[in-house]
Amino acid sequence: MKRLTHGQIVCYSLANMGANLVYQFANHAFPLFLQAYPVSNLVVGLLAQERSLVGGFVQPIVGAISDRLPPNRLGRRRPFFVIGVPLTALALTLLAVHPALWAVIAVMTVLSFFLAMAYDPYLALLPEIAPPEQRGVVGGVMTVLNMLGAVAVIGLAFVLWEKHQALVFLIVALGLVLTFAVTFFTITEPPRPRTPARHRGRPALRPYLRDILARRELMKYLGVTFLFWLGNGGLTPFVTRFGVSVLGLEENTSFVLVLPAIAGAIVFAVPAGILAKRFGKKRVLTAGVFLFGAAGVAGAQMVQGVPDAVLVMAAVGIANAITGALLVPLLTDLIPEARAGEFIGIGSSVQSLAQPIGAVAAGAMADATGTLRGAFVAGGLAMLAAGALLLAVHPERSARDELFEQVPLAGTVGGSTDKYPG
Repeated sequence: MKRLTHGQIVCYSLANMGANLVYQFANHAFPLFLQAYPVSNLVVGLLAQERSLVGGFVQPIVGAISDRLPPNRLGRRRPFFVIGVPLTALALTLLAVHPALWAVIAVMTVLSFFLAMAYDPYLALLPEIAPPEQRGVVGGVMTVLNMLGAVAVIGLAFVLWEKHQALVFLIVALGLVLTFAVTFFTITEPPRPRTPARHRGRPALRPYLRDILARRELMKYLGVTFLFWLGNGGLTPFVTRFGVSVLGLEENTSFVLVLPAIAGAIVFAVPAGILAKRFGKKRVLTAGVFLFGAAGVAGAQMVQGVPDAVLVMAAVGIANAITGALLVPLLTDLIPEARAGEFIGIGSSVQSLAQPIGAVAAGAMADATGTLRGAFVAGGLAMLAAGALLLAVHPERSARDELFEQVPLAGTVGGSTDKYPG
């Protein structure tokens, strides 16, 4: 596999920037947007974050379909850009007009799933176009562009939110479309990898589940990602709301709290990828997850004003740079390339299930205690548990899992089943 040029890395990473425009907007603007409606913190936690419980059940199917898409001019991954991105832009446009509460709930429930239809196949491109030793660096560039997208969202919100909320929604939608368009037209998918013939017949669910569960290092890593996103879901949606309700900031000023985290991520994202190349993705990622957890647990108690919040959020930024740069690249080291879409979909499904659960739990805790501080502690503890489990993951052992290369989604004709090589 040829190494990507610097230009190709940037062009590939731009779509990640566009997706993060929407994700950051969901995390930090939706909680304030929902203040115009009679909803509790629990409901805010469910709706105002970047992942959807609906998507959690469908994303592995989307990934599996992209792996098995028949040959066509666009490839296996890019057709999903054409479906998911316009639907996401349309959903943002509908929210811009402040519809009735029932419509807001319906649109927010499916918005992140629409984006996942494009984003998961996009991530599945990474192991197909970049060799393993380059993926950490690519992840670092993706994180830098992520944070630049976040800066754009915060800048727009700071300037326009008070009087022109609808315009912010429309600009985010346009940014999503344009960035994915650049990646769509500049990145060529490689030839389809060779996979064993698939047979037609009834679904062979049990062999499929046995194959998934047999990948021990992958299963442990999925546990890590569940705990990480459980904690992240409890932390991220409430940062701007914390600024307003606890620190007494104005709504548009509360977006500024996110800037130290963004600055830390921009500065440290590419170095995180370089460090991963030198010391290994697992070691560097473990340090980042533990730092994230410590910032959540200790930071929630020590923050009494804006200066304290700036220091804590800067630490969060460094941790976010590391985790943002390495979570997906380490996952790609644990999965077979021929089934990248399927396994990326499973990883995204774990995130889509964990993040809303963490957000709802944090929102319920905030409602019960009357403060958001306890919610941040709970999120931090989940992060620390993720770091502890990550210590038990051994990527070097995943090569043994490649004995299981292709699992049929259906049984074979005549009652026989595919045998795994080896």
